[in-house]
Amino acid sequence: MNIEQLFYDGQIHACYKEAIDNTEDVFAHQVIELYARFNLASIPHFTVPEQPSIERENETYVEQDVVKEIREIADEGEFNECIKHLEMTAKFGSVEEKAQSFFTQAQLFLFAHQYDESVHCFIQAAKCNPNQALFYGMAAQTMQRFDYSPFEILGYLERAIELDVENARWYWNKALVLTELYKDLQQEPFLGQALITLEQAIACCRPEQKSLKIAIENTLENMREYLFQ
Repeated sequence: MNIEQLFYDGQIHACYKEAIDNTEDVFAHQVIELYARFNLASIPHFTVPEQPSIERENETYVEQDVVKEIREIADEGEFNECIKHLEMTAKFGSVEEKAQSFFTQAQLFLFAHQYDESVHCFIQAAKCNPNQALFYGMAAQTMQRFDYSPFEILGYLERAIELDVENARWYWNKALVLTELYKDLQQEPFLGQALITLEQAIACCRPEQKSLKIAIENTLENMREYLFQ
């Protein structure tokens, strides 16, 4: 893909890499400015990719089980001690323990409607362990719900997809962001790439992911109706 194709496909990091080798190109210069404006260089890059966590039929991941356990604690003192333990682990644990602690805290903040804190913790999880797709994907998905920059969201989704090329949800989220960019900027290539990305999402759905597949197919059908109005 050339620079423009990468841009409209939402591959922000790959697009930037091409742009810095073509600084005399006007479009490349705009990409470089955009990358700096949204501080996309701060998004971590993986070193040794880990086996990606698999989304289960009920749309959860094994890394989320501890959140359910914590939320079921009825005793306030026990709950507070658990939170203190999470905070201490985030400071003094191993890299993997820190990442899991931040990931758990992020979801607890999300349930408490503390959205900025939730996004911050998801990002910290990705920074502590940049080799796990789930941390990037959940950071992006949470940003998407609360009006963060679409380019920042795409930067995290690009990492998630690089690390987990068969995760239907990350493609679905990416297609939604590309659609929003089309609506905001009225650039047709965004819509074309969103349609392609939705097809990729459907192709990646496993047989047991029935509810996710239905949701993606509904998005695709709505987009087609919108396209041919």
